[in-house]
Amino acid sequence: MPRVLFIPDRFTDYRMWSDIPDRLEGRAEIIHYDQHEQIPWTEANGGFVAAARRLSRDGSWHVVATAGQAARYGFALAAAGLARGLVFFGPSLDCIPDDVRVDLSGMGEMLRPFQPIVSAVDEPDPGRRREILLGVMNDIAGEYDLEPGHLEVLRGMMSDHADEYFAYLQEIVPEADGHMLPDPPWLQRPWVDRLGELAVPVTVVDRPGPVWETIARRARDAEIAVALGTGFAPADDRIRGADALLRMLDRIR
Repeated sequence: MPRVLFIPDRFTDYRMWSDIPDRLEGRAEIIHYDQHEQIPWTEANGGFVAAARRLSRDGSWHVVATAGQAARYGFALAAAGLARGLVFFGPSLDCIPDDVRVDLSGMGEMLRPFQPIVSAVDEPDPGRRREILLGVMNDIAGEYDLEPGHLEVLRGMMSDHADEYFAYLQEIVPEADGHMLPDPPWLQRPWVDRLGELAVPVTVVDRPGPVWETIARRARDAEIAVALGTGFAPADDRIRGADALLRMLDRIR
């Protein structure tokens, strides 16, 4: 049976996929990377690739599904010959290519709901920080019409990762104030600039916008599935995400 490796976004875990993996029942064996290994978010890709190779049975995966910042790991596995197909859910680009135009005119309004989180970075009480984070998540979740059960799972997951999230914010806030941090090693060769090197098929599950347009231009064999992209999405979007994975399994036969 084909094996599908799921790699969650940063500050999340296997719970973020909700019932998308369940919808592949009978078609593929599901492995959640974070249930077996820690994801080395601050390190180069080599250690991750080695761990994923050990985790696989025969040295490769049929499909690798990534979310958000995990896109670079999916690319690394495909580049190492360990993935026959890639499905990016809401991928985060590790740089903005020169040919991509990003409209930042509405960024301030978009980030306004997150301001309480930024203000809580210096809050000394971890419990209070967690409350603020969950309060913001509640407000944002209301915009996506989450099902009640999914909201509780989201709250639990964000609560479990709150300390990790605020530790990251404490690192990057000085950079926002003009104290630049060194670029991480993977930015020396951004994966999005190397996407055309891959011979494997690629699918992007995301909202329309510059991200999937950029990937579609660069990948040799690209498919687009218009959906919110993660498990914390309306049922119709989760169905589209699962269907994208099923189509990928058919493409790599």
